[in-house]
Amino acid sequence: MSLLSRRALLMALAALPAARPAQAADKLRVGKSVAENFGNIPLDVGMAYGLFEKQGLEIEELTFAGGTKIAQAIVAGAVDISLSSGAEMALIAKGAPEIAVATITDSPSFMAIAVGSQFKGDGIDRLKGKKIGVTTSGSLTDWLVEALNRRKGWTGDDRAVAVPIGGSPTAAFAALRVGQIDADVGGPSTGFQLEENKAGRMLINCAEFVDSLQLFTIFASTAIVRRDPDTVRRFLKGWFDTIAFMKTHKAETLPIASKATGFSAGVIERMYDLLMAKFSTTGTFTPQSIETLRASFIDTKTLDASVDMSKFYTSEFLPQT
Repeated sequence: MSLLSRRALLMALAALPAARPAQAADKLRVGKSVAENFGNIPLDVGMAYGLFEKQGLEIEELTFAGGTKIAQAIVAGAVDISLSSGAEMALIAKGAPEIAVATITDSPSFMAIAVGSQFKGDGIDRLKGKKIGVTTSGSLTDWLVEALNRRKGWTGDDRAVAVPIGGSPTAAFAALRVGQIDADVGGPSTGFQLEENKAGRMLINCAEFVDSLQLFTIFASTAIVRRDPDTVRRFLKGWFDTIAFMKTHKAETLPIASKATGFSAGVIERMYDLLMAKFSTTGTFTPQSIETLRASFIDTKTLDASVDMSKFYTSEFLPQT
């Protein structure tokens, strides 16, 4: 190459715009109310397959022992996004600095009541007067026991009694084995795992006594909503892109779900087949599911009849279709 040609090349290179460094991903602390909930699995799948990274997000995953614990973390400023139950909206009424931004599901099929091998009989009426394990007082599982009592009209000694045992299936298995509780309310996975271990079974699905309900919900802290609302939008875009991915990639979803929840491959496959179609694909809050949740707050005297549910949720950050 001639000297003139070299000079021309150097001048051309100098005229090119300087390469910009890759923009750092925005860090987002996302908490799960419990690890074992199949409704939270899109977080793990989206992280594994880069669907949140595609939105410019770096996710820090945190796990808690129930909705009350994760709400306390939001109050402490330790969580930006919460994957929890709709029952957490009651805590907003009591000052929790968060707002519901999307529904994960309004299908009660995501919840069931399991019993140990010593439990006799079948059907919902066998739960009359029984002790039923729940995660914590005031949690979604606690409310479901109350919903069962209301639907069946059980009062006094006939009432099913909620017994807080924590959010771990291991705790539920132990409590059932020693007779601390007669049944446990949680994901269908608990019953499926008991069946696999020949230690019990799923007695009923909660859809038998609860209609459409704002069941599992995505919350955002008011701090991040005010500071960086675009990050909330990008998280939800990644979430619903993940739901679409999971619907067509069963083989890729199952091992991630099994690792995240601790349940066996067989249990997770049954969960996928039962529940995958019941995830919300838009995040939209429906009037019926919100009204059922509102009625639950009033019936349990968590909130009074004057409660305005519209203050607890927003559709502002949902992906536009």
